[in-house]
Amino acid sequence: MKKLITSAFLMMLVSISCADEIADKFAISEMLAEYSYRWDAKASEEFADLFTDDSVLETWRGEVLVNKVEGKQNILGYAEQSHKVRLIDRQTRHHFSGLVFKTLSETAAITENMALITHQTADDQQPIIRSSGVYRISWEKKSEGWKMSKRILFVDSLDFTLNDDAVR
Repeated sequence: MKKLITSAFLMMLVSISCADEIADKFAISEMLAEYSYRWDAKASEEFADLFTDDSVLETWRGEVLVNKVEGKQNILGYAEQSHKVRLIDRQTRHHFSGLVFKTLSETAAITENMALITHQTADDQQPIIRSSGVYRISWEKKSEGWKMSKRILFVDSLDFTLNDDAVR
């Protein structure tokens, strides 16, 4: 009887642990969806609220770091500048798929997902693919929920540079 009670208690602990893991994965998935909706709605302040105070945004094209923004306030400035200048005349859409959890603990996680980014202006009859790549996001669990501490975008790119070996 003692073994049965012990086994039942252990099964209950495993169930609670699995429920917590599922809840964390769901919460992170929701925040990732919010990333797309907030950016695409040009909601700069709400977008910046997805990040920790000391967060970092990086964009890489191959081995080259093409953009780096450090700190939540600078991320807000970057979003405002992008929304009011570079993207003012277009609707963007971030189409995310293939979310995987590389690591997950009670207070931190790393996810990766694929992205296809489209733009559409008033003159475009249909959205145009502008970029694609993989997002790698580091998450921290704060008192107010899961926040991004580092977002890296690895932009898809092909290097068409020919070197001497490629010519031969």
